[in-house]
Amino acid sequence: MQSLATIASVESSAAWVCGPIAALLLSCRLLLPVAGPVVHTLPARDAAGETSCAWFGDVREGVLYFGISAFWQALRASGGNPEADLASPGPRWIGRFDLASETFLAPLTAGPGDSPSGVWDVLAHPNGRIYFTTYFDFAGSVDPKTGARAEFASAGLGLNELALGPGGSILATRYGYGDGRAGSVVVLSEAGEILAEHPLAEPPGRRVAAKSVAFDPVRREIWVNTDLLPSDRSGGAALHDARVLDGEGHPLLEIREPELEFFRFGPDGTGWLVEVADGRLLLRVQSPPGRTPLERFVPLDDAFDAEHDFAQDIRVEGDGRVVITRWSGRIHVVEAGGRVQDLELPRTDAGELYYTATLAGNRVCATRCGRVDVVCADLPGP
Repeated sequence: MQSLATIASVESSAAWVCGPIAALLLSCRLLLPVAGPVVHTLPARDAAGETSCAWFGDVREGVLYFGISAFWQALRASGGNPEADLASPGPRWIGRFDLASETFLAPLTAGPGDSPSGVWDVLAHPNGRIYFTTYFDFAGSVDPKTGARAEFASAGLGLNELALGPGGSILATRYGYGDGRAGSVVVLSEAGEILAEHPLAEPPGRRVAAKSVAFDPVRREIWVNTDLLPSDRSGGAALHDARVLDGEGHPLLEIREPELEFFRFGPDGTGWLVEVADGRLLLRVQSPPGRTPLERFVPLDDAFDAEHDFAQDIRVEGDGRVVITRWSGRIHVVEAGGRVQDLELPRTDAGELYYTATLAGNRVCATRCGRVDVVCADLPGP
């Protein structure tokens, strides 16, 4: 998740994508808005003055699970108060969307009753449970078959994004929550107990807030990116970096340039890292150990507006295609050979943010934080 800032409009139009990097590494391609996308909206029981919307998602057995939260709308309505969502309790739901029929299923209840904080991130764990974070309240898990819930009170507050860790454990970033502690990576058992917590070192004059996290199961490394916020809480601009930790949480590497916006690792150690450098958005494909080439780069956008857009998620589909979701609704689908299909999903105003897109055959479905929206469209032709 990017730092808490006002999200401005991103203009979209048909254009040829062919800059210096593209000319070297990939043939030019025509970017066209997709005709006839379908916007599915789940009616949500919102608190007075709050509007819930769809957040991060994960997929298992043809169902897209996703968080539902009123955080962004409450933030904007309050003029920038990050705790405004706590003013009104509402249902704590995990959305469910059937990708084959493109219909909503009944949401999972992730809390015992109305709660001040909604669900931020979800993880569809191989054990069958759906794990979730709420940031302002406790994380937990839900069994989608029985509805049985577990609350992770001992894990504390401020948990943000999730990833599968070693041995079935769950990695969670602790963005930080008002008690002065540095951001960290938390390793949780399947029952929600803290197995380890790895605080991140803070540079002078900055507080570190942990965002996205991923685990490389071959190199046994934890990757995490951060917001570096002013220590004096002056409201100044956030900086960003990424850290690589070993399996025990010891720092191995700190990456300041290029900015890594999101990353994902496969079971064989293949890494997919979306980075921004000199106004360009690139996908860096990191080979498993012992294979060559060690890295290759796939250009995604040679005129990336980093001030107003962000690569929010990466999904690696079962057929090997990689789906990159941007706030603006621009989706990049990268095939194994490096061919890229781009499409633009609609936004009706600047405040709508796309979080997670996934594929169902030749269809793309993506969560959109406007209301509780999932937007589906065909991939463009070759």
